[in-house]
Amino acid sequence: MTGLRNLAIDTISRIPAPVKTKLLVAFLSMVVLLILLGAVGLRVLSGMNERTEELIQLQRKIAAYRHVQNDTTRQLYSISLALQSEDHQSLDSALRQLRQFGYDLDRLQHVEQGEVELFAEVRAGYDRFIAIVTDAIKRANAGQIEEARALQFGDAKRLVDRLERLTNQLVNVAEADMIERIEASQQAYDTSRAMVGVVILISIILALGLGYLFSQSILGPLTAIAMRLRGIAAGEFAERVAVINRDELGALAADVNSTSEELGRLYEQIEERSLQLERSVKELETLGDVSRAINSTRELHAVLQSIVAHAVAVADADAGAIYAYDASTEAFHFQATHQLDQDVVEALTRRPVRLGEGITGLAGLKRHAVQINDIDQEPGYRFYEIVRKPGYRALLAVPLLREGRLFGALVLCRKAAGAFAPEVVDLVQTLTNQSVLAIENAELFEEIELKSHELEMASQHKSEFLANMSHELRTPMNAILGFTELIQDGVYGEVPPKITAILGRIQANGRHLLGLINDVLDLSKIEAGRLRLETRDYSLRDVVQTVQATTASLAEEKKLGLRIELPDTLPTARGDERRITQVLLNLVGNAIKFTDAGEVVVSVAVDGTTFEIAVTDTGPGIPVDEQQKIFTEFHQVDSSSTRSKGGTGLGLAISKQIVEMHGGHIWVESERGRGSSFRFVIPIQIEERTAA
Repeated sequence: MTGLRNLAIDTISRIPAPVKTKLLVAFLSMVVLLILLGAVGLRVLSGMNERTEELIQLQRKIAAYRHVQNDTTRQLYSISLALQSEDHQSLDSALRQLRQFGYDLDRLQHVEQGEVELFAEVRAGYDRFIAIVTDAIKRANAGQIEEARALQFGDAKRLVDRLERLTNQLVNVAEADMIERIEASQQAYDTSRAMVGVVILISIILALGLGYLFSQSILGPLTAIAMRLRGIAAGEFAERVAVINRDELGALAADVNSTSEELGRLYEQIEERSLQLERSVKELETLGDVSRAINSTRELHAVLQSIVAHAVAVADADAGAIYAYDASTEAFHFQATHQLDQDVVEALTRRPVRLGEGITGLAGLKRHAVQINDIDQEPGYRFYEIVRKPGYRALLAVPLLREGRLFGALVLCRKAAGAFAPEVVDLVQTLTNQSVLAIENAELFEEIELKSHELEMASQHKSEFLANMSHELRTPMNAILGFTELIQDGVYGEVPPKITAILGRIQANGRHLLGLINDVLDLSKIEAGRLRLETRDYSLRDVVQTVQATTASLAEEKKLGLRIELPDTLPTARGDERRITQVLLNLVGNAIKFTDAGEVVVSVAVDGTTFEIAVTDTGPGIPVDEQQKIFTEFHQVDSSSTRSKGGTGLGLAISKQIVEMHGGHIWVESERGRGSSFRFVIPIQIEERTAA
């Protein structure tokens, strides 16, 4: 049964028609079954109607027969009454009724043709009865009453009895026929009902069967396709869905199989790519660890130790070592090892590997990676006994090269025989490049440290020399200025006018040179760490007023305004008053020197525990790109106007150092053509400091 069902489903599935057409055929089949069922029902109803009409006809025939039977008796009775009354009019009326009944009997003869012989006897007997009655009536009209009565009670009476028996027989035959028809009709009804039931049952079975077959021809493939899609979602791409349909479902199954195959191929590619990415990530992590190791320490041994450890891990090796190459002796020496057997280390330390010897020397000689898949297949290997004793069988050596220069080699050992994968060799090659960088960095660090030490010593010697020389220069310069002043005052006699002007120039240039010497001395003391702040309590108001008084003449010479802006009260400060004065004098002097018109303003503000001092001018301003450079030693704003003002470029650098020694900071706010504002902030109270 199951095989037959599957065969039917497969047959429907193989029909080369669209699903829509198959469904339409199924629906049309059901409609045909319904039409067939309706036709059978109509046929049964038609048969029942015909049988009903036959029964009605029989019923009418029986009623007509009984009517004949009753009329015959009534006619005989009416004739008897007419004969007894001897009324001619009554006799004529009875005769007319009798003849009228004959006409009715003639019409009855055309109602049913089934009992022809029996009805012929009735007709013949009734004709005989009419003839006898007619003769009796004629005799009665002729006065022969007795003869008429004799005919009535004789022949007519016997004939009436016979007619009654014949009409009874007609009624009985009709009733028997009616009963037979009723039974036949009941049997036909039962048969029709059974037939309709069978047709209904067959229609239901066919409808259900067709619906099941068509639905299974659709649901079966859909279920198989759904299961395949769930398999695809679960990552199973090898299986295929088998659908025999030659419709849209077959095309869908083919598409699903094609998609599964394509997804399987893509999944394999993704897995392969994932493995590659995983290896790449691992390689990048390794390189990142090595880079961090290189950048985190200057210790060459620690860096090389990290590199060889990572190389052993990524290559799945059992041990490794990094050799350094000595070009003078053409020998390789251990620099770092990882899990390498100690006996191997001691043996190769006593007997260094020469260029061209063993796998290490061969890699250095050929300038490319060399490996031995199985040392047991190389019994003539130079260091066979040393390497084989701990169980090492596979070896890989990669030279450390940089622009053709041989720095050493990285060697990996594995106890399992077999070649190292190409990607492993490439990664190890990258690690060797890192090793070369580490070696070069170590050499550079060593060289930089040496140069730094030499520069530090030279700077210290320079600072000491400048400090000593500045001191030695300042003493004779003070003497020159002193004697010049004595000559100008006439201590040594009257000075001629021409010499007086020369002495004035000597005095001015000498003081300028003394200022330069003092600046150089201060800078050298700061750089040498020998400048100390002499901290004590001071009044910032007195400092500002002193600077104003000192520089007022310079401002008057250039017809500049010089004013100060001070709060009503200022707290007592603690610091090096002389150095703060030096900073403020430097800033105010620069402002006056570089300002040709306008004014110079010195302002002080108190902000919590700090002073903010500002020197603002209306000079030419300072370009943005120069505002950070002007605080460096010997730097001047590169313009003809600035150069014409003179100066060494040390004043702002010294001021910056002094402010920072007080724990403050200095900066400039300026815009080209709109003047400058030099500002510095220092604590109100500081502890004693020295230059760092």
